[in-house]
Amino acid sequence: MKALDYVIDSYKIYKQKLLEAFIVGVVMNFLSFIAFIPVIGWYLYAKLFPEIVVWYYNKLNIKVDPKYDVAFKSIMIPLSVTMIGFIIMIVGVLLYFFMIESEEFLINSIIISLIIMIIGLILYILLLYTIFGSIIGKVDKFKIYAKKSIYLLLIGFIPAFIIFIFYTIFFLFVPLIGPILLFILEILVGIFYPPYLFTLYAVAIENMQS
Repeated sequence: MKALDYVIDSYKIYKQKLLEAFIVGVVMNFLSFIAFIPVIGWYLYAKLFPEIVVWYYNKLNIKVDPKYDVAFKSIMIPLSVTMIGFIIMIVGVLLYFFMIESEEFLINSIIISLIIMIIGLILYILLLYTIFGSIIGKVDKFKIYAKKSIYLLLIGFIPAFIIFIFYTIFFLFVPLIGPILLFILEILVGIFYPPYLFTLYAVAIENMQS
């Protein structure tokens, strides 16, 4: 029941500052686009992400003692690995269409890029606790906390599942105007969901045993 309690408690905190949540959601979406810029974009994302989350936590009166250097490493490493895989895929596709007309080359490029991107995703998952733990101040050195990170990932699926149910009901009862409303809903979820997830992680980390 603790996980469900975290979801409920975090929502109570989150709903008090919806304007701030909107601001953070918009900024985070913009920052996500910046992350596609090689090296400079990765650096800016890893640098600004913790600062934005700290600003948001302060607005929610969540006590933080950020270790920015740890948060930066925890974000930069998996992001760089993932984006390198993405770049390999893009370059492979472009070379296939304009220079190397070999399906084997294209397939190998896609396979290699996917493997690298999956490694980056796994690293991100394993460093999830380190990222938010260092932002809050619970973690002061770069280290993988596999169990705690996976736990954060799993509790994040609870509100995601609730949203999925809402989507399903929406499609069942609003079939005619569904596509338009769905588009609007997706935008709103894309803006408001990340700040809520940050709040959920904060509540969960604060209640975790050291």
